[in-house]
This record gives sequence, C-alpha cells and structure tokens, in this order.
Amino acid sequence: MKIDRKDELLLLIAVSGEIPSDWVGRAVGSESYAAALLTRLKREGEVKLRSKDGVRGYLLRNKAKQYLLVHYGEDVRLYLSGANSTNHVKSEPEKRLRLHRMSMVWIYFHHAGIRIFQSEKTELFPVFHQAPFSTPDIKGSAPVSYYGTMEWKQATDMEIKGSRACGVLAAERFYVVYNMLDSLMKWVPKTERNVRSRLEVRLRKNRGCITISAIMMGTDMAIVRRILTSMGGLKGNLFSLDDVYECYYYIPFLEEAVIQLRLLCSEAGQVRLYQFLCKALKQVNDNCFTPEAGADENGNLVYFCYMMDLWQVKRIMSLPLRRGGRVFCFTYQAGVLRSILPECFKVETIRPEKVYRYLGWKE
Repeated sequence: MKIDRKDELLLLIAVSGEIPSDWVGRAVGSESYAAALLTRLKREGEVKLRSKDGVRGYLLRNKAKQYLLVHYGEDVRLYLSGANSTNHVKSEPEKRLRLHRMSMVWIYFHHAGIRIFQSEKTELFPVFHQAPFSTPDIKGSAPVSYYGTMEWKQATDMEIKGSRACGVLAAERFYVVYNMLDSLMKWVPKTERNVRSRLEVRLRKNRGCITISAIMMGTDMAIVRRILTSMGGLKGNLFSLDDVYECYYYIPFLEEAVIQLRLLCSEAGQVRLYQFLCKALKQVNDNCFTPEAGADENGNLVYFCYMMDLWQVKRIMSLPLRRGGRVFCFTYQAGVLRSILPECFKVETIRPEKVYRYLGWKE
C-alpha cells in the first residue's frame, strides 16, 4: 500500500488506538518530519496529545476518523466502530499502556515490510475454498502478515481475555507476539496456553498445519538477562520460561534486529545461513536436542545463537563450565550474551548487513 506519510500516521494510530509520543518519529520515518506533521495535524484538529499519569500518546479526533472511514474504510472500520478499545480509548494508565505495547509492534512490523492493513492480507482463518496460505519471505511475492488481537479473538474467547498477546505473525510458521517493553510482564501460563491451543485448532482446520512459537519483543537487549534468570517474581505471576511454547524468540525494537524477524519468516533464509556457517565447522551436530551446532577444527563446541532462542541460551547457561565453546550471534546481541555466559564461552559476532548481502535481501 503506497500512501503518503500523513495518511500512514493516521492509519497507524487507527489500528493502534493510541501511539506512544516517542514512537511517532519511527512511525513516519523521521523525527523532524514527525514534529512538523504533528503540529499541522493538531492545528487542523485531526489528532490530539493525551498526557496523563506520566503516559503520553497521540489519539485520533473525529475529523481524522471520518476521513479514514471514507478513504480507507476496509482498513479501519474494525478499529473505528462501536465501543472498541481503539475507537474509545480509556483513560486508565494500564489500558493505555497495553495499547502502546501493541502500537509498537504494529509500527515495527509495518516498517519491516510485513503487511498489517486488512486490504493487503487474507483472513487469518480463511474459508476452506480459498487458496492455500503461502508466504515465502517479507517483501517477496507472497505477503507475510500480522494480525492484531481484534482480528482473531472471538466474543466467545472468555478464557483468553486476560492474555498478554499483541497479535499473530503469519509466515511459513506462525508466531504469537508479545511486547515486554523493559520489564517482566504479568504472565498466566494457563491463559497463554489457551491462546496457543485455540489458535492451533482454528489454524489446523483452515490451513492444515500448525505449530506455534512465541516472539517476545522488548525495548532493548538488556531484558534478556532478567528473562533468563526469572523465577516468576515473589508472587509467581511474572514471565519466566515455561512449556507454553517450545520456542521463545526474543527480538528487541532495534532497526538492526529486523534481520531476526526476516529469518523467522523465511525457512529458506534460515537454512542458507545455517548451512553457510556450518562450512566453518569440522563436525556438524545433527542432534536437534542439544544446543551446539557442532565443533570446529580445534574441537571447540560451536553454538549459533543469532536467532535468540531463549530456551537454547538457557541450556547453554546450564552447561558444565569446563565445556565452554564459541557462541555466534548478531552484533547487537553480543553484549548481553557476554554478560550472562561464563568466561569460558567466547562470543563472536555476525554483522546483519553481511547476512543481507549473502542472502540477496534488501536492507
């Protein structure tokens, strides 16, 4: 969808309900342009700033809602109708922060080339006679799509009402997406397990798959240390690694971390990168139940952690100290891995831009 930046911002506010004030620059791709655009939109009565309880965000005014309904009805009608939380944003800080967490994911995925608007994507649960769902790569011939909770939750889903999920990423595999910001979020395993099972049942009926993993997103890489050492907090109600999902992948809201997102959406890309890195190994490990990829010519165990599979990193942390080895990750992941792994592990980095060039992807 090719739209100007003003309409792009209004659409992102519409699907989000409320955009965090410090994310508007990311939404339109320029901090300076965002400042000028917001000044004009506020003067023309299309957006307003709400600053309350230390939470600052931008909402749509009725003038902008009517404009979007006329020109982008298919994309916004779900969000700007009735008493939906995106149409009538509540003033309670917790409800507004939930919208902010979801807004960040909308914006990040949109600028990663993932289709988020309804006019661009098929239904998550298509009827049986529709063509099979196929998504080889972001910005490829078939779309990778993201669906917010309002697009897949049903009125009867009372047992998952308290879920912390922001949405579902539909690629060759499916992922439930969460946003932790910079702290451990509240977590009820039973509720999140119900989310997964509901989605798997509905997707299996319509698409004939499915195994679902989780993508945990956050402000930066620092939260990874807290995740990997979390025991659930004093009351046991905070997130810690569990068996709700077999795989938990962590992706920070960093521009360079889009490479992880693209790899998760492309089986072919993952395989090509893995095979390329394995060329440097003398022995390749075919056992998927152990964390190492193999061993180098000196007998050192080698671990590939660039996908930031949290369970894999947790297993490496629990290995006997005498084993050690080499750990390969992306540049922005290295700092936190060096801080949590014993000194016997040597952390080595992969530059995302080199992966883009090798795979023939555009940055």
